[in-house]
Parts: sequence; C-alpha cells; structure tokens
Amino acid sequence: MNLTIAIEREKQKMNTKFLAILFLAALLSACASTPESTTRPSDPPLSRQATLVESYSANEVMIRAVGLGNSMAEARDDARKAAIWFALMGGTNSLLTNAEQREAFRDHEAEFWANAMRYISHEGDLLSRRQEAGQDRIERAFRVNIANLKADLAARNIISDSRELAEAIANPVISVIARNPEGNDRHAASVFSEYLQDRGFEVVVLDATQRVDEIVQQAAALEGNIDPMYMLALQTGSDIYISIDSEVAERRVAGNRVAQSTVNATAYYTATGSQLGASSGYSAERAIAGGAALTGEAANDAADKVLGQLTRSWQREVQRGKAFKVVVNASPEIGDISRNLHQLFNDVCNRVRRNAAGSTSFDYTLNCDGPRDAMDLLILLEDNYIGPGQVFRVLDSGAFLIIRIGDSDTDSIIIE
Repeated sequence: MNLTIAIEREKQKMNTKFLAILFLAALLSACASTPESTTRPSDPPLSRQATLVESYSANEVMIRAVGLGNSMAEARDDARKAAIWFALMGGTNSLLTNAEQREAFRDHEAEFWANAMRYISHEGDLLSRRQEAGQDRIERAFRVNIANLKADLAARNIISDSRELAEAIANPVISVIARNPEGNDRHAASVFSEYLQDRGFEVVVLDATQRVDEIVQQAAALEGNIDPMYMLALQTGSDIYISIDSEVAERRVAGNRVAQSTVNATAYYTATGSQLGASSGYSAERAIAGGAALTGEAANDAADKVLGQLTRSWQREVQRGKAFKVVVNASPEIGDISRNLHQLFNDVCNRVRRNAAGSTSFDYTLNCDGPRDAMDLLILLEDNYIGPGQVFRVLDSGAFLIIRIGDSDTDSIIIE
C-alpha cells in the first residue's frame, strides 16, 4: 500500500515538472516570436487609411483611422498618427493645400508625429482588430484638434496665420441667411456663423423673411434677380451670402427612435449672384431627444466643407480686385450718359462688366484694386466723373452702391 502511494506521489511530481517545463517553453516561444519594435515615435504613420466622420465643432473633427504595428500599442500609436495625417493632407479640406506647404512640413514632421497626443483631444473605443500580414491592424475614432495643428503649422511658417491671411487678402464679409426662421434653419445658421467667426470672418446672420428696402428691390429687379436672399445680401453689403436650410429625419431601430440631421449650404458672390460653393453636412444618427444638437453637428460639418471651397475661390477672386455691384440712375434731363459712365468705370477699376441697362438705369459689376468699400468707390467716382450733371449717393452698403447722376440730389429715384 505504501509503495503504491509513493509511486503516485512520484508521478504527480513528474507531471508538475513536465507542466512547468511546457509553460516555460511556451513563454519563451511567445517572446521569441514577438517581433521587436522597429518604429520610433517620430516616424510617420505606416497607415494612410482614414476617413472623416464629422466636424465635431469649429476647432475639432472626428476622424476614423486605421493603425498598423507589431503590437497593439504600436498599432494604436500608428492610428493616432494616421488621423493627424488625414487632417494635414488626406481630406478634401486638408490643412496643407499645396506642394510648397507639404515640402515645408517635411522639415518638421518628426516633431508633429512625436507629439501626436497634443492634437488628439479624445480617443474612441476600439472599433475593429485583426491580423494583417503578420501585424496588428486596428481601427479607432479620434477627435483631432484642428486649431492646435493650425497654430503649430503657422508658428513654423508652414502655413500662413489665419489672421495674417485675413489682413493680406481682406477676408469677405459674409451674410448667413436662414431660409425658414421658424424651423431648425435659424439654429443651423447661428452655428454655421459661429464656425466662420472662429476663423476670422465677419458674419451677419439673417432670415429670409426680413424686410428689404424698396430701392434695393428695384436695383435687384433691374438685373432680373428677385431672390429675397440675394436682395437681403445686397442690403447688408456683404461680399458673399450663404443660404442655409436643414431637416431632421427620424426612424425607429429595434424599437428605439433615432434621428439624423442634414444641413444644406449654398454660397454665392453678392456682386454677381454667381454660385461659388455648395455642400451638405450630416450629423451622426443617434437616439436623442430633440434635433438641436444634431442640427448643430450637421451645421459644423457643412461649414467645414463649404469653407474650403469659399477660401480657395475668394483667394482667386481677390486677385481680380474687390467686387462691387453698382446701380446708376440718371436724370432724364441730362441726356444719354451711357458712354460717360462706361468710361468712368474703366478709369477707376480694372474689370468692368455691364449686366443690364434701361432707359435711365444701369447695372454694373466692377472689380477694383483700391476701394475697400462702397464709400471709397463713391469718392473715386465723384472725383473722376466727366459729363453732364453730378454724382450723388443714394445708398452704399459694403460691396453695393446705388448712385444718381443729375443736376440735383433731390430728384426722385426710379430704377427701371
């Protein structure tokens, strides 16, 4: 009996030793099979896979990014860098917009990659994980702080500071007009305008039901454009106006009410009425009480998309000179002044386009290098006019000027 017990105990000892040896061998094998890290914090991302989820606020965007690495930690760091790479040069509204800026970035990129967490304000949960070509591949959503990125790029002279750029090219005055002030449009317009104001633009928020002066209605009708939003933009003197409308769509998923907001924005040059950009912004679809928060998300997304179009178009436009819409009413008593008027505009401005003309009324679009606003232009016209009568101011507002040419400024104004 004692012999049997001794044999059993000896077997147990041998089994324990055997299991310990197996565990140690497995541990050593695992350590040997784990590749050593070959990346440094200052290296660029291995992955270039990322997509924009939404514009979270005026200063932040949500980006879904893929990360690759020999471990989960490496893949996570790589995903962070991929999100930043997308903000810098991967999206349609990337911060580095030309080859010169990207070349300048190369001299500093190691610093940006090494300090990736400075630009990550929030990190979402792991969305997916799998092995790909012997590496860990993960997906995460990151909230990237665009404001910090811009500030550091400008500090290193990679891009121009937004305020310096605004002074250099005279940022446009923008009217943001809500189509329906009774619905979510007004809230969308307010959020949209906040986004633009944070980027140095002067913005006026209006709604399409506001009253338009009769003289402005006559001036707009001369060219045939009776859109109330266009007339409002003329009245406020803005360089650009943006019409805003929104909707919130709801549905039920697994018994829960979910909603998504869409905000549509279309931008126009006030002086010409021509469209310069348009886009739609979307919120995430989620269960939420009320649509205001969703509308705000969608408005930020729309503003982010339109801003890139607007900025590029405006920079091209200012090379031609500031655009003005000028409407002239001539007193019948002074006769035909069409030639005098056309010569006057060509003398003071570098581009002149006659849009429409009636018996005593004329509609022009002028591009001028010198004048900053309609009052400056009025002074130039008064000083350079050669012909019968005098130049009198009827209305000046930003980029919109109405003048009368006659013997007296007390004559009635009829634009036709």
